[in-house]
Amino acid sequence: MTLGKSSISRRRFIKSAAAAGAASLAMPAIVRAQPSHYIIGASLPMTGPFATAGQLIAPSLKMFEAFTNQAGGIGGVPIKVAVEDSGYVAQNALANYQRLLASEGDAVIGYFGDSTGFMKLVAPELKGEQARLMSSTSFASELANPETNPYQFMAGPTYEDQFDILLQNIAAEGGKSVAFIHSNTEFGLDPIEFGKKRAAELGIEVKLIEATKPQGADVATHVTKLAQADAEYCILQGYVTGVWPQLIGGARQFGLPTKFMGTFWGMEKLIADRVTAEAGPFLDGYQGVMPYRYFYDSEDAPRYQQMAAFSKEHFAGTPLENYMPTWGLQAMLSLDLLALTLAKTAEAGKELTADNAAAMLSEIKDHDTGGFFGPNATIKNNKIGIGRVYQYSAESKLFTPTSDWLEV
Repeated sequence: MTLGKSSISRRRFIKSAAAAGAASLAMPAIVRAQPSHYIIGASLPMTGPFATAGQLIAPSLKMFEAFTNQAGGIGGVPIKVAVEDSGYVAQNALANYQRLLASEGDAVIGYFGDSTGFMKLVAPELKGEQARLMSSTSFASELANPETNPYQFMAGPTYEDQFDILLQNIAAEGGKSVAFIHSNTEFGLDPIEFGKKRAAELGIEVKLIEATKPQGADVATHVTKLAQADAEYCILQGYVTGVWPQLIGGARQFGLPTKFMGTFWGMEKLIADRVTAEAGPFLDGYQGVMPYRYFYDSEDAPRYQQMAAFSKEHFAGTPLENYMPTWGLQAMLSLDLLALTLAKTAEAGKELTADNAAAMLSEIKDHDTGGFFGPNATIKNNKIGIGRVYQYSAESKLFTPTSDWLEV
């Protein structure tokens, strides 16, 4: 749920729907025979290589549950968010999804997945009664296709879009050469071919394309190759915690002047702050793409203000008391958009089926997200192509914008 104009209309709908549902013979069966609650399932890497992300995302999903139920639920029905551990193994996430459908059936109205791998693995399963509208942690470029993935959407720009924004920024600064260093995962490989083509269009030479392990990478070897390539800029892709700061730190120890940039998963303030506290200010000047405002940028962002009040009450004494991680913001907005879509589907008097929800999703235009983005958001090709470049300051411990909001 979002605040502002959109939330007011939805609250009014929830109240009116609850009053009118029993009397309206025209309402579909799924609304007339309301269950005691709806379920939105989620698989998160609570263990495994990306456990840090999963453990920081999980509280935002429970926050979403509380906010939604305070506002009346969806179509007058309260919700429950059911989170299970995937260990960042796509087969585990798929098993979680299948098990939830088997046990809860029609009460399950949406899902949040943990990876590109899961979203690709589950896609063939999304047929008939097994289909649900779903989002995930992934910004995989191939998911932004309503024809092949009609029930899957992302609350932001694809990885290709994010590379586009970064390369445009490099070109605007007069940069002439770049290196791409990425994890040897599907997540890491996603935008690399696009990046090569886009760099060529912008007159930027790609001097190095280097793959690493997502954890435990041989940093010295990769930094040596970067030094030999002598690129002005280096874009890091496909990392969450350990490797991207290590690569930057290794390059600084080697004396490289390379300007480092990252995509969404390398833009978490908590990680940058921890690295700075433990190893010094070598991340100063690091830049990257963020689709959203950071949580501390709450002026004219009523949704952030609501989240801040909740965090102070329920997360006192933890890192979440005064700050919501970027990863949590992405998950929260994903479920906000899912709930908005389902509420609009019910408001139109339609069953909460995946097909009806997918059709309604495509109609979300110029939507006030309550502060997540700078401009209002439009879903096109099951994504929101908005982002801007931020830069980290080791002194202030803040990421601040260095570009306008860009739409791609």
